[in-house]
Amino acid sequence: MTATGAADTRPAPAGRSRVRAAIGWSYLLTAGRVGSSILVTFLLARLLGPTEFGLLAMALVFITIAQTLIQQGLVSAIVQRDVLTPAHLDAAFGVLVLAGVGIGLLTAAASPLWALLNGTPGLTVICLALSPLVPVQALAIVPEALLRRELRFRAVAQRTLLAAVLSGIVGVALALAGAGVWALVGQQLVNGVVSMVVVWLVCPWRPGRRLRLGAIRELWAFSAHSASAGLGVLLSNRADVIVTGIFFGPVATGIYRLAARLPDLLVDVAVRSLQQVALPSLSRLQRDRAALAAHLTGLQHLGAVAGLPVLGILAATAGPLVALLGPQWAGTETPLRLLCLYGAVNVYGVLLGPALQAVGEPGRLAVITWLRAVLGVTVLVTLGLLLTGLDDIRQASAVALAGIGLQALVNALAIWLTVHRTVGAPVARFLAPTVPAALAATATALLAPPLVDRLGLAALPPLAAIGLVGGGATLFTAALLAATDRRLRQLVRKGPFLSHSV
Repeated sequence: MTATGAADTRPAPAGRSRVRAAIGWSYLLTAGRVGSSILVTFLLARLLGPTEFGLLAMALVFITIAQTLIQQGLVSAIVQRDVLTPAHLDAAFGVLVLAGVGIGLLTAAASPLWALLNGTPGLTVICLALSPLVPVQALAIVPEALLRRELRFRAVAQRTLLAAVLSGIVGVALALAGAGVWALVGQQLVNGVVSMVVVWLVCPWRPGRRLRLGAIRELWAFSAHSASAGLGVLLSNRADVIVTGIFFGPVATGIYRLAARLPDLLVDVAVRSLQQVALPSLSRLQRDRAALAAHLTGLQHLGAVAGLPVLGILAATAGPLVALLGPQWAGTETPLRLLCLYGAVNVYGVLLGPALQAVGEPGRLAVITWLRAVLGVTVLVTLGLLLTGLDDIRQASAVALAGIGLQALVNALAIWLTVHRTVGAPVARFLAPTVPAALAATATALLAPPLVDRLGLAALPPLAAIGLVGGGATLFTAALLAATDRRLRQLVRKGPFLSHSV
């Protein structure tokens, strides 16, 4: 690829070593970003309270809807497309910039309506302040998609980690200065701008000056379905925050969002790191369904081993973690434990979308995600109408329970449709390698709380309790995994397990 806009017409060859390197850098970028995010989240939670976190969550979900309208479809089309020309890239960039500016202006104009819908007038100015993130995101989409297409996750790692660290520093500094919710707003703005600047510094591609309508039409055939699926994913994943904000207000939303934040970050490290590699690596196997099935099974096993045990450990340490945050968060351990279970269910769904996109079936993905979105909104609105008079903790816990049931139902359907009907592999063979990790996580989450109570560890200072409970849970989980997971033992002995050389 050259600085004048030339691009390779086909993806570069990706052998097993290159996919391993991409997975390694993907884990590094996500682990670094998540590690800094967890530290910043804990610091901000101690300095602020549920109201500030709730206000940001209610505003940010509105901005994220606008970002999703311009992001999802063309990213997948660029990464998945077998033949990609400079004309395709120029067309995508031009469309995205125009869409980013237009949708950004519409988002700013609609901010008072979103605040009115949520019954929170203070949301208007927060949404207005965050609306520049829409065009900023549009500017970064094409260069980031190219980096992912070429499995250049080292460059992506540098970008996301730097943005997370700098934005975290700004957020904590503003919170210490007494800025309140504006500390969280400033953190988001800095993150978006730094991410955009760095991705252009590390990507050598530069746009040309001509837009070809034919190139736009060629991308649109794939991207329309992917954009629809992306919007469905967003609504299904954020319906909980939307409905909680509208019916229960910022305090319940803040409690729920913080409780969801920690499991979400762990799933980001464990499985979404693989998700970033899954689409380009699976796309190279789209004409060999047996190899694709084997590779997808190997990726799912890696995700389960990395994700399920740490969610079990987080559930085990929920009590002392919440105590460390301060009395303003009292009771949050209940929704936190429930949302660890939600995260565990979600581990089984994250890789299915890239698999369907890799084989050129974004329409099926759109059907699944919109089914989840419609069911989720229906159930959550019903809960909102029935539970208005309950306290904030019970409201947040009820939303978490509803999410667990919905995600389990939709994931079961998605696994059958993706693995059995589309890829042509037995579902049992796909799920079997994940059983040891699921058992280890379940045992840890269930056994730790009664042991904490019996041994009186809850009376210890929070940091000491976290160290003892977390350390003991980690040792127990590791021993159980080592004893029951044959594939994990292979992975440790031979390096990253990928069942097919891609």
